[in-house]
Amino acid sequence: MKKNLLSALLISVVALSHSQVKTRSYLIDPELAPREKMVNFTNMRVEVSFEPEKKLVKGKVTLTFTPYRQTTDSIWLDGIRMDVKKLTLNGKETKYKVDSAGITIYPETPLVWESKDSITVTYECMPRMGLYFIGWNDPNNLSRKQIWTQGENINNRNWIPMFDDWNSKMITETIITFDKDYQVLSNGTRVSVKENSDETKTWHYKMTHPHSPYLVMLGIGKYEIEDRKTKAGLPIHLYYYPDMKDRVATTYMYMADMIEFYEKEIGVKFGWESYSQIPVQDYMFGAMENTTATLFTDLLFSDKRSALDRGYIGVDAHELAHQWFGDLVTCRTSSSKWLNENFATYYSAMFDREIYGQDYFDWERRGQQNSAIEDAEKNTDPIASSMADQVKLYPQGAFVLNMLKYVVGGRDMYNKAIKHYLEKHKYETADSRDLLMAFEESTGMSLDWFWEEWYYKGGLPDYNVSYTEQNNSTEFTVSQVQTLTETTGLPGSADKEPFKPAGLYKMPIWFEVHYTDGTADKKQVWIDKQYQKVSVPNSSGKKIDYVLFDPNNQVMKQVTFTKPFEMLELQAKKAEHLLDRFDAVAAMKAIKPDKKRDFLIDIYNKETFQAIKAEVVAQLANDSNSKSRDLIKMAIADKDVMVRKAVLSKVNPIPAALFQDFEKLLTDSSYEVVAGTLDKLSAANPVGISSYLEKTKGVEGTVGRNVEVKWLELSVMSAKDSSALHKLVDYSSNSYEFRTRTNAAMALKRLDYFDAKLMASLVDATLSANVRLSGPCAEVLQYFYGQDKYKKMINDYIASSKLQRWQVSMIRKALI
Repeated sequence: MKKNLLSALLISVVALSHSQVKTRSYLIDPELAPREKMVNFTNMRVEVSFEPEKKLVKGKVTLTFTPYRQTTDSIWLDGIRMDVKKLTLNGKETKYKVDSAGITIYPETPLVWESKDSITVTYECMPRMGLYFIGWNDPNNLSRKQIWTQGENINNRNWIPMFDDWNSKMITETIITFDKDYQVLSNGTRVSVKENSDETKTWHYKMTHPHSPYLVMLGIGKYEIEDRKTKAGLPIHLYYYPDMKDRVATTYMYMADMIEFYEKEIGVKFGWESYSQIPVQDYMFGAMENTTATLFTDLLFSDKRSALDRGYIGVDAHELAHQWFGDLVTCRTSSSKWLNENFATYYSAMFDREIYGQDYFDWERRGQQNSAIEDAEKNTDPIASSMADQVKLYPQGAFVLNMLKYVVGGRDMYNKAIKHYLEKHKYETADSRDLLMAFEESTGMSLDWFWEEWYYKGGLPDYNVSYTEQNNSTEFTVSQVQTLTETTGLPGSADKEPFKPAGLYKMPIWFEVHYTDGTADKKQVWIDKQYQKVSVPNSSGKKIDYVLFDPNNQVMKQVTFTKPFEMLELQAKKAEHLLDRFDAVAAMKAIKPDKKRDFLIDIYNKETFQAIKAEVVAQLANDSNSKSRDLIKMAIADKDVMVRKAVLSKVNPIPAALFQDFEKLLTDSSYEVVAGTLDKLSAANPVGISSYLEKTKGVEGTVGRNVEVKWLELSVMSAKDSSALHKLVDYSSNSYEFRTRTNAAMALKRLDYFDAKLMASLVDATLSANVRLSGPCAEVLQYFYGQDKYKKMINDYIASSKLQRWQVSMIRKALI
């Protein structure tokens, strides 16, 4: 049991029968309530300059505020390891105390409530988080040189002393002085750019509406800017690298369309003065929705070919949705973070539907459900809690929002409630209860039960379903068989009453019976009992083709519903919705190839969406029958990259008879397919490596130079190519972005090669704040440290390096 479970606290509610007791158990959530604050900060003016080679920030921040209390004798500012040079309160120096976490300010005379006051702090700091200096320590001068910030969750306190809390909303302005050859982006409207006499410029940005401190941002680098506008005239500023202008059209393809789509779908206008986007190097996530200015990893700054593997459109749509859900209305604490992330993920999927169609949207929902089912095996924390993991906050939560729309009656009723929620809490904070109230106020529905099942409790429903044909009816039997825990609902009982479990789900579910004449009978029933029968009349005694429980998968669940093969065939051929057809095909996995082969090949030729075609490939991938082999050859040439990836993933090993067919994938339009094919063919047919290397020579690939790094590794393995080995070592250095570094380090680990240059690169990487760099590289460093021939070499390097104590400690911890 987790420490945060309050297993002893059970809230009992007497049922109407006053003999049956229902019980609930809740998590203790330390982040349920916001942190107490003595004053209300309303405005923040930040003036900064930098010495990037030293990773030094020189700043002055002025905070305007109003005390909450009748008298206030101290004020707290978050600020990690700040070197305070001067501090004034209302223009006069005052007493203060600094520790590693922040600054406590002591007014000479206690402040009184509703007065208007201000604090100005002049400071320096060398942040380890929150603000990052990229490329300034590259001895080869190959890396891009940038400065950028990442404030979420509460990391802006590492470079600005302030009250850094989600529940604080301020109007901010930023004034940045830096080298005139660079571009600087921050939140809001660019008020001015002034050229100074010392080869610098000063950029001034200002917001017109309040937002949360974690959304304050800076992006500094060498960029050009493409300006666009929406049809309504909203300015859009799109930053790009001058050497990658050809990628602008692909990366920012739908930028104005997205804004216009969201304004129409949500019913609330974009709430800010402009919108900008900027790619940066070594960003550890996909992107960050800073108010008016999204910052994203340049690994997503893609051309048409690399976009086949990892394009920006989905991430772009997600971050833009945050301008409403997260920025316009911000979650009050991390226990309500789902109000930010669930919505951004869901609206991103809706924009995907707008571009790619309903099947694409439904397949995204299936992926969301699969993630939730897998996650539920190890994590039953609820969505509405600070303990919610990434699955709860992103895919599972998005599916639940679509389910909420289904429960309240569809798009119009749902959109009415969302519009009310956003307008009621505009430029403010909100929590889970606020969204519930918005729905109840807008729809008149009582939805506590939905919040209880899907947001406040963990777990998922698990249904066992069967059916029988009766006289003039089809009878379904449904059982709920999910495991009960402290977070899903515990069993309850009362004297002289039979055992009755709590933790059951109440959901409206459709049952469909489809007949051979093309007609169907449908019935929606609230399933809320552990065991329930549902009868669908068939008064004409029609012959059944197939039956469906929850068509098109509207309800998140696990379900077991066994059907005969003949019914699965009919469902796969005739069902209206992609997911119902897919489920029928997927249910054939355990059936022997001879029985299903011809049918699956027929389905492959009829279907247009990749999911079902890929499932057919998966089931016949290793069938040696000539018909299946012909299908694989056809799939290798399929126009959909996901089908080709399915072939590459599922055919294990590659039969010799298919070598020539697979060799065609070495020139595929997908870099991931090329890299995977190069790897797989070389393992299956070592004598052909030289020819495979020749066909892929000079191909860099996409994220992390994936094709080139694999090419170099194979070149070392097959030909002992020393130049390729040295190139891999070079790629592990801080002259390159983190995915290239990690790919190269992992390749060198597989090659079991180690030298002094690689050691220095691995130590540097292990000290990075980017865990997607430090984690893999620490693993590689630990691997070589475990070999006696390298242990002393590494120890001597650490001892002789000019590392700070915390850095040595970090390296030692990684080597354990």
